[in-house]
Amino acid sequence: MLDFENAQFTGNNDWNFEVEEVPVIPVGMTEPIEGWKSLIRTDTNKVLHLHRDSYQKLSHDDVVNSTYDSIKKADISNDFNFEVRGLDDGRKLQIDVLFNDIVTEPAKGDHIKYRVRAYNSYDGSWAYQTSADALRLWCLNGCTTPDAISKVWMRHTSQVSTQGASDKIISGLETFHNQKDLWDGYMHTRISKDTAERFFKNEVVKQKTKTNEEKWNQRQLENLMGQLNNEFNDLGKNKWALYNCLTHWATHTTKNKSPETVTRQREDLIGRAMNSRAWLEI
Repeated sequence: MLDFENAQFTGNNDWNFEVEEVPVIPVGMTEPIEGWKSLIRTDTNKVLHLHRDSYQKLSHDDVVNSTYDSIKKADISNDFNFEVRGLDDGRKLQIDVLFNDIVTEPAKGDHIKYRVRAYNSYDGSWAYQTSADALRLWCLNGCTTPDAISKVWMRHTSQVSTQGASDKIISGLETFHNQKDLWDGYMHTRISKDTAERFFKNEVVKQKTKTNEEKWNQRQLENLMGQLNNEFNDLGKNKWALYNCLTHWATHTTKNKSPETVTRQREDLIGRAMNSRAWLEI
């Protein structure tokens, strides 16, 4: 069980509850539908989702406890905040572990902490995942690095296991310490506004079409260009400013209906963009 010394939990019992698998029997029928099952939250009798029989349930409680155990086993720090959040009536789980004494300062006054995150869901929207990244602390929202340092990812149709997360946390820490040289290189790479705009259009906000005509999400392009101007003013016209513009866009999603989901989608999108040839050639 959890040692609650470092733990913080949101209210309303939004993650720690029993979930039962029951056959799916439609109204007016007496026999269950073969190959399907329903996940029921027993404290409210609410249906969380319908799944095929191949789906393997991984309880939120198991993910919380195994993540905490992994942190303790990794033994990289005792000064950390462990925050657990249940989302969408408990269908989704998000864990944020922020290490307060593992900090790097790529620029004076610009502090970045090492962070581990874990996800789970009962509705199939999020696979079980543990990842390590970095959190830039210059604003209240925080700005996450979209390029995860290490990651464990498993679908609920496979044999789900939470083992090995501590090894990823340890290896991710070494990468985190080495990131400072990378970020320093970004600061010394000059870029223009036009270069950044081309990158946004081709790698971040480009929309698929059935023709040769190129299209992009104009609203999000405007948002990115506006934030880029702010970053240029604060950090100079360099790749570090572009990098932090991307992290800001990924994490400032509170105006969306499901901000946590949008943040994850944007982080994945930016992670792919930053592994593209276009990013390397900037």
